[in-house]
Amino acid sequence: MKKCFFITLFLLITLSARSQQVLTLEQAIETALKKNGSVQAATYNVASQRALKKTGFDLPKTNVSLQYGQYNSYSKNDNNLMITQTIPFAAFGSQSALNRSLVVSSELKKAATENELVFQVKQVYYQLAFLRAKEKLLQQQDSIFEGFLKAASLRYRAGEANLLEQTTAESQRNEVKNLLAKIQADQIIIRTQLKTLVNSNELPDIADSGLNKVSFSNAPDSVAIQSNPSAAYMRQQVQVTKDEKKVELAKAAPELLLGFFTQTLIGVQNTESGSGAVATSSDRFKGFQVGLAIPLWFAPQQGRVKAADYNRQSAESNYQYYHKTLQGRYQQAMQEYTKNKNSLDYYTISALPNADLILKQTLLAFRNGEIGYAEYLLGVQKAITIKEGHLQTLNDYNQSIIYIEFLSGNK
Repeated sequence: MKKCFFITLFLLITLSARSQQVLTLEQAIETALKKNGSVQAATYNVASQRALKKTGFDLPKTNVSLQYGQYNSYSKNDNNLMITQTIPFAAFGSQSALNRSLVVSSELKKAATENELVFQVKQVYYQLAFLRAKEKLLQQQDSIFEGFLKAASLRYRAGEANLLEQTTAESQRNEVKNLLAKIQADQIIIRTQLKTLVNSNELPDIADSGLNKVSFSNAPDSVAIQSNPSAAYMRQQVQVTKDEKKVELAKAAPELLLGFFTQTLIGVQNTESGSGAVATSSDRFKGFQVGLAIPLWFAPQQGRVKAADYNRQSAESNYQYYHKTLQGRYQQAMQEYTKNKNSLDYYTISALPNADLILKQTLLAFRNGEIGYAEYLLGVQKAITIKEGHLQTLNDYNQSIIYIEFLSGNK
């Protein structure tokens, strides 16, 4: 019975481990780009605009009319079949140009959506890696204070320490336990964000490879931001508004009217040939019609053209403002990166080695009875504070690079 229980427990643990979705950063980005709802919506929008591209040469409905009865002579069986077609000048290129601009705009909008999504996935992924690294540091603290509590309890029972030392040791250990619980809850929150981004039914996790330093090659801001898809989208909107104005101008132009008719003229005598023949129902008389539909009231269309021009000016203004804002954001991001890089260099070269030395010597001195618990706590907390500062700086450094990559289009 006991053997069956352990086999069942083992199978449950194995199945649980298999069902958990563990993602590398590349897998998380790839999954998000495939399954995220915002990208799928942008993809459908591109498909929609491409389908509308076929409407560039869009003619109004062809008018087919039949006239029958007594309209030409005493005969009541005359008939006239007429086919007419109106051709708006907008059909001669302006609408096609607008449709092409809208396709490019939708594609750039999708690229901007993907760029934003990749940025969010990277942010969440490295934030989770930071919390994992911080949890490991807290576990190290927990181990240290667990030993300190055991030592303090033994010293107290032996009468070598007072109640204050034991209470301090217990409070330190409980504080670390509380921080561990909080950081584990924070990880669930971040994993839930990742779940939303990759559109998963499971709560995904990241590959536990530690909090690594993100590689970065610095490029001049004037070059970097040219690849930003949001800026390209804003620039394309200017072209869209220009093409929209051309369509409105074309609508104000006259429309061409083409027509063809075939009719009977029963009872009409042929006076030109001299034969005196009389037309019957089998004789058909054909002709064509050409005309122009000229607008006599221009005010409404002039208003639409003027509104389209204001839209163009608005799009140009938005693009110029966005471009300048993007340059400012990139410069600020580079300054933030430089600040974090200098701080990280300090921790790597000087502070971390000193923290390791402080922690090692503090534990050794306390174990040998060379220092009291107050000095012991001071040394441990100083070393841990330095290590926490290093982790926070490394996370800030990585996040600043992720933001720079987002501004430059993640290229």
